[in-house]
Amino acid sequence: MKKYIKYCLMAGMFSFTFASCSLLGPIDDIHPENVLDDETVITDARSAAIAVNGIYDGWRSKSSIYNAMFLRTGVLQSSTVSGARSFMNGDIQDNNVIVEETYIYLYYIINQANSVLKALDKDVKGLSAEDNLNYQKEAKFNRAMANFMLLRLYGEFWNLDSQYGIVLNDEPVRDNVSKKRSTVRECYTAILNDLTEAETLPVKLTSSGTHAMYYGNGLSAEALKAKVLLSMGDFDMAYQTSDEVITKCKDQGIVLEPVYGDIFSSFQSTDLLFYPYTMNTQQTVAGYRYDWSAGAGSTLKKIAALYPEDTRYKWAFDAEHMVSSYRMNKYQMDDNVDKVPGNSLYMLRLSEMYLVKAEAAVRKTTPDLGAAREALRPITDRAGFAADFVDKIADKDMLMAVFYQKYLELFGENFEDWFDMVRYNKLDGVDWVAMGYVSAWTKLILPIPRAAIAGNDLLVQNP
Repeated sequence: MKKYIKYCLMAGMFSFTFASCSLLGPIDDIHPENVLDDETVITDARSAAIAVNGIYDGWRSKSSIYNAMFLRTGVLQSSTVSGARSFMNGDIQDNNVIVEETYIYLYYIINQANSVLKALDKDVKGLSAEDNLNYQKEAKFNRAMANFMLLRLYGEFWNLDSQYGIVLNDEPVRDNVSKKRSTVRECYTAILNDLTEAETLPVKLTSSGTHAMYYGNGLSAEALKAKVLLSMGDFDMAYQTSDEVITKCKDQGIVLEPVYGDIFSSFQSTDLLFYPYTMNTQQTVAGYRYDWSAGAGSTLKKIAALYPEDTRYKWAFDAEHMVSSYRMNKYQMDDNVDKVPGNSLYMLRLSEMYLVKAEAAVRKTTPDLGAAREALRPITDRAGFAADFVDKIADKDMLMAVFYQKYLELFGENFEDWFDMVRYNKLDGVDWVAMGYVSAWTKLILPIPRAAIAGNDLLVQNP
């Protein structure tokens, strides 16, 4: 009887897809030492490397959260993706397909990471103690990133005292076990603990000697930590941490890409601090690049109109340099005409550290507007602004200037703009609806999926 292995994603939660599982052959032919469970899936150094790579491959989910959140903040004009349009007006229900699939895929990554951590909690044949420890740190980096994304999407991330955090798991979940949500403060503590351990990870190099930023490393862990600190309101530490990342990057030859468009034309861009690894030859953004054919969203157009000198928006939607009909240059791919490389998801960029530092400089206990301007200057210089642009920004306008520059720098990449909007609303009272930047100010966080509530009687819904 030919029973093909289709349990691998559940039993081991590693890198195999259903297709690759079937390549293992009939289940009857597999010897006990090859059974895919937490105890035996990592048997040597090679299987350990495959398992860790599988965590990164989890970021390749086809979740349409990107389409939806781009609509939410007015970066994208329209979407054909099921469930995405309700994000425009905030009428997001607990049975929305995107709400559910995003929740599932982020917990999938966490489960993969936990499975690796459990399997590596022992000596592994041919795997040095140093490599074993580094693999564990990579798993914790990815777990921290997934937990952070879950917290900001489904939890009241702006309020440390809120009970509406997320369910934290530090062990592989194999059965339907009820577990209550942790507080927001507890979530941030868990995330920061993981990142603190990952900060000592070395930066891996490719065979050609360039930085392999598709793997987590100490720089990416510290960069993510700066974002976490900004999100939780620890602006003094966010300032210090982002400044340290910038300094460490310079010491390792990682600097801002001189030309903005070059960030998206090569995976060797010096601006990249983390983009997910995949075992595919062609690294492309899953699915959602196609909805750019309608052009930019209304909010993006309004913000771009404030700065006619900005070259980033012009480059992104410059028809002269468009590839096929994708209509947005950040997502290029091999269309058999121009032969440009397909872009990956850019999860962390050095540019963002300058912007985190700039905002934190304004918000920290002793504001430093001079430091904020100097952090902003390399970003605006590259974007085509006059050399004295930041010097002419009034003190009272600095926070909004940082927001606008971050929006224009990162639009269409990782929907960071929504979390910025929520933070600015909660801290500064910015009314994005009155400004015409969003159509509704409801559902600042997503509802917990109905299916998750049904399967966990300790899980309470968001208010």
